Amino acid sequence: MSTIDLNCDMGEGIGNDSLIMPYISSCSIACGGHFGNRNSILETLILAKKHKVKVGAHPAYPDPENFGRKSMSLSIHELKQHLKQQLKRFMECCALTKSSIHHIKPHGALYNDMFLYKIPTEVFIELIEELIPDAYIYCSPGSLLEKECRKVGLKVKLEGFMDRVYNPDATLRSRSLEGAVLNDLDQIEKQLMLMVTEKKVPIGADETIDLNVQTVCLHGDNPKAVEIIKHVNQLLKIKGIN
Repeated sequence: MSTIDLNCDMGEGIGNDSLIMPYISSCSIACGGHFGNRNSILETLILAKKHKVKVGAHPAYPDPENFGRKSMSLSIHELKQHLKQQLKRFMECCALTKSSIHHIKPHGALYNDMFLYKIPTEVFIELIEELIPDAYIYCSPGSLLEKECRKVGLKVKLEGFMDRVYNPDATLRSRSLEGAVLNDLDQIEKQLMLMVTEKKVPIGADETIDLNVQTVCLHGDNPKAVEIIKHVNQLLKIKGIN
């Protein structure tokens, strides 16, 4: 039987965490950049423990106003301080709930910037090496973050998105463009199954590119998130995928 990790971003104030958690195997928890505080982190960690879901930190640019989805021009020192504060807050909450930190996944614009840009990638890797060197890094295949993690010996899990449209270079279509987010069940089902069974992703009506991933994400703020996650969880079981 083949397996895939189904992950979802959690603790983001959407209000659907308890409905999604039973259907996933790992979650990335907002830790104060785009959303989140000590209480929301603890609450989400406890919920994850109840459902035996692996947990990771989901740090972001310090920009709740734009939900962390716009790039920010910060100095190296500022970026490092903001990310360190978020990660340490998450680590303290994990210690309180006796939760093991499975992974770290950058959020939104920070995640996208680490596909190409050296400064945020180097700052992030330096912090992970300092604070949580044994955790997996969830990142996009072919990204600068993947390459730099492998160089220094950090563990990676390559991630695909079931509810986002891809560009031919394997980056995600900008959310500012129409149709960047998928919420049609048939489209999501097709994209997920291509990723899981053929290690490919659609980039148009009849075109695909290679995308070899070990974890697939659904965004918790997708308007149909609960319906989608129930559907794909059942679909994978029917197809014999654990």
